[in-house]
Amino acid sequence: MHSADQVETTPMAVPFLGGFRVSWPLLIGVTGLLLPALMGWGLMDPDTSWHIAAGRWMLAHGAVLTHDPFSFTRHGAAWVAHEWGAELLIAWTYGIAGWAGLVFLAAACFAATLAYLLRFLLSRMEPLHALVLAFLAANMMFPSLLARPHALVWPLTALWVGVLVNASESRRSPPWWLLGVMLLWANMHGSYILGLGMAVMLALDSVIEARTERWDVAKRWLAFIAASFACVLVNPQGYRLLLFPFRLLGMSSLDYIAEWRQPNLQHLQILSLWLVVILGLAFIGRIRLSLMRNLLLLGLLFMALQHVRNVALLGLLTPFILARPVAALWRRLPSAERNPSALDRGLANLSHRAAPMTVCVALVAAALTASFALHLRRPHPPEYAAPQAALDAILARGAGQRILNDYGYGGYLIFRGVPVFMDGRADLYGDAFLRRAVEALSLAPGGHLGALLRTYRFSAILLRPSWPAVQLLNHMPGWKRVYADEGAVAYVRREEGTT
Repeated sequence: MHSADQVETTPMAVPFLGGFRVSWPLLIGVTGLLLPALMGWGLMDPDTSWHIAAGRWMLAHGAVLTHDPFSFTRHGAAWVAHEWGAELLIAWTYGIAGWAGLVFLAAACFAATLAYLLRFLLSRMEPLHALVLAFLAANMMFPSLLARPHALVWPLTALWVGVLVNASESRRSPPWWLLGVMLLWANMHGSYILGLGMAVMLALDSVIEARTERWDVAKRWLAFIAASFACVLVNPQGYRLLLFPFRLLGMSSLDYIAEWRQPNLQHLQILSLWLVVILGLAFIGRIRLSLMRNLLLLGLLFMALQHVRNVALLGLLTPFILARPVAALWRRLPSAERNPSALDRGLANLSHRAAPMTVCVALVAAALTASFALHLRRPHPPEYAAPQAALDAILARGAGQRILNDYGYGGYLIFRGVPVFMDGRADLYGDAFLRRAVEALSLAPGGHLGALLRTYRFSAILLRPSWPAVQLLNHMPGWKRVYADEGAVAYVRREEGTT
């Protein structure tokens, strides 16, 4: 293989459709759009439903949500929709194209992110190495590819980090237009705090590596970081948005929520492969990182091992950090100077930028193909995220005013306009509330199902069959089971005098 520097200086055009040129980022982007669309992937999470409802409420009222309108347990309590920008986009897309439109939106964000990441990598390393890193990133991100705000900000995340790394490595200050990315990001998802943290770390890395004129470098980065924090303050909550991620991460009840649990490394998964490859190279001294980049890598790894939802961020962000060290590792190997093979030349041929006309034709064709596939498939949330039949059985009996609902069903109830007991907004309900509910439904020591039922005077119950409380409810006087399948079980309160 030839060296990474030769990748940029010796591009070869590849004829396609009468002289059009294709590229790896274009091919990966088209694949990233078509694969989720053909699978109808992205609607597995119940929170998508309440994001739609929140966006519709804001579109209808012309204001950002500042108080809860959806539950009967916290109705009217202070709650600001901190992801309001993404929720407006989700609601608007759903209103135009339904569930299929949300699948397309999430797939488009995934595709754009991978295309940008691969273009960044190709500017620094061998095409084969860039493709491997992009493949790892895509596989770590795909399980989290959902029609939710965190996936919609992936392109912003990649752009922010990529431009900052470019600025740090070239010893210059970041461009001021990048502040617009942070402004959008902060009003779409709480992961913006990670972007601020990475900006600080990369600024320190740039100052340390500068060796000369460190004070001038520090002043330029300091102005940009101060402006970035100022952009974050432009939101409906003001300075309180800066505190929100820390308040949420400080909640002990997050362990009850699947995406906030630790990844299960007992089963083979892409995270395990990532750990073996990266840690193996590090242990034998092959990858050399600066102090700040080491801390960034360790921080991202710690986050991924703490919460499964952060595995996607580990996969997306580490290639930006590792690109230059991996390229330097290859150049140090003796085999790097040998003549390129036919495979190497073929891979390098697609490393150049695609012709604008090719990009337009490919994207239009991919969008039409994805739209047609979604029209045929007509995707919709699965039963475990949207228990339609079970809820219909409750509503048919007029018992839908006060439902003891499963945490995961709250989003769908909100979408249907039914007041909820609890839902995916853990920050609204708090630790004590969620712990009491989970312990009662789990029949845990100290949990009191009967007291919970008496306190809230429920008219119906909608749970997953896996809850231990279900076995007790089947024999509890005063409750009648009206629906049951593999995904949901529903009860209504018995009328007096009935058996």
